[in-house]
Amino acid sequence: MSTVGEVPLRSWLPYFVALAAAWGSSFLFIEVGLRGFAPAQVGLGRLVFGAMVLIAMVASLRRLPRLTWRTVAAIAAVGAFLSGIPLILIPLAQEHVTSILASLLNATTPLWTALFVALLIPTERVTRAQLLGLVLGALGIAVLLGAWNVAEVPLLGAALMLAATACYGIGSTLSRVLLGRVQESPVVLSAVQITLSALIVAPFALASPAPQPGAIAWDSWSLWAIVALGVTGTSFAYVWFWKVVKAVGATTATSVTYVVPVVATTLGVLVLNERLHWYEPVGAAIVLTGVWLAQRRPRLRTPS
Repeated sequence: MSTVGEVPLRSWLPYFVALAAAWGSSFLFIEVGLRGFAPAQVGLGRLVFGAMVLIAMVASLRRLPRLTWRTVAAIAAVGAFLSGIPLILIPLAQEHVTSILASLLNATTPLWTALFVALLIPTERVTRAQLLGLVLGALGIAVLLGAWNVAEVPLLGAALMLAATACYGIGSTLSRVLLGRVQESPVVLSAVQITLSALIVAPFALASPAPQPGAIAWDSWSLWAIVALGVTGTSFAYVWFWKVVKAVGATTATSVTYVVPVVATTLGVLVLNERLHWYEPVGAAIVLTGVWLAQRRPRLRTPS
């Protein structure tokens, strides 16, 4: 039987593959959802359907969560950056860039996380390898966008997408600072986070123009794309991620970052007939190399 260390592959690999498929296909679902709904409505829809599934999971535990108002406020602050603002910015970005480019830019999230951890958590010093990773990541973004063709660079879409990934970086850092000692299960925290994020996004969705005619019909591809986006990428994905973390650790779980762009690019080319420019995979390779370096931590010396 194949194993990683002492853990058999069959105990975690199916969840890893499902996670990569869920997050990789989310850019395709956003693209289809935008054909009938405004960007903020796509964000709200995925949050509502995701919250419904997560609340059902919490109910199945038959145990009421014990959260103080202070913890709820902390979850709301984290959720605003992890699953509130970005879920509006990413659909906004995809109105200006392809789903392929959006997914490749999304891979810069760990770079932003490393940057904000260094800025906001003084006890964690930046190593030379991490600093090199941040520099490589910035170079990779320039290559990814084809910065030498200034007139053809989708500046607005790229800026919105990078703003979304910067929010992810801030949210990840805040979660370590504000929620590091919270003892509730990941399912409970995720349910509360996604529900509060839906409340944050709701005013923007309500202020948006009405959906396209027929978008809310049962046979609407846009509606079912948002349902899939919420059920897989916004609810079950959390559970699958934590199952992988529990089985083989956070390092292996976060390596899904390298697989998601491959899934998204394949779907963009085959399903949406999008064009892949030669410099996009080259830039993505540089970005992911920077991500690998930025995620490295110095080894602790064992006392003799």
